[in-house]
Amino acid sequence: MPLQPNEINQLNAIAFHTNIQRLPNVNYFCQRIDIPSVNLGIAPQVTPFSDAPSEGDKLTFEQFTMTFIVSEDISNYLEIYNWMVAIGFPDSHKQFTLKTSSLENASIREPQTIRSDMSVIITTNKSNPNFNITFKDAFPVSLGNISLDAATASLEPILVDATFEYVGSFSIEKFN
Repeated sequence: MPLQPNEINQLNAIAFHTNIQRLPNVNYFCQRIDIPSVNLGIAPQVTPFSDAPSEGDKLTFEQFTMTFIVSEDISNYLEIYNWMVAIGFPDSHKQFTLKTSSLENASIREPQTIRSDMSVIITTNKSNPNFNITFKDAFPVSLGNISLDAATASLEPILVDATFEYVGSFSIEKFN
């Protein structure tokens, strides 16, 4: 008799929401997230014949990517854009306005730190919180283009990708 899993419900692709304190407008318009892939390298064992693969000892984690709808006032795009400008200060040192630690800034409403924790809450098919995925000390590394096209036939929302790097691994915790 074949074994049957304890959980037979499938993960619903639309059953998630984001919680990024630094990006409230992006949270609301978030349409897609990609939970990063995890890779365990291999350590080849050299032999006089074919090398024999052995399990590696170092995990590598891909970057976190999200896709969001750009709001009419582009406030959500500007949240990430201004964060990146403040980190990279492309024109002058005066543009660097961020603190290195959230402890340096007591304001919860306007966290102006270089890094921010990011959470993705995966919900059940009944919209109850099921898992919390946390990315510690994240910062933006890429912000996609806004494509405007006067020849378009339909009024589809404009989607933009944003990519974030984070420190170490990400954690996955089940809600009780």
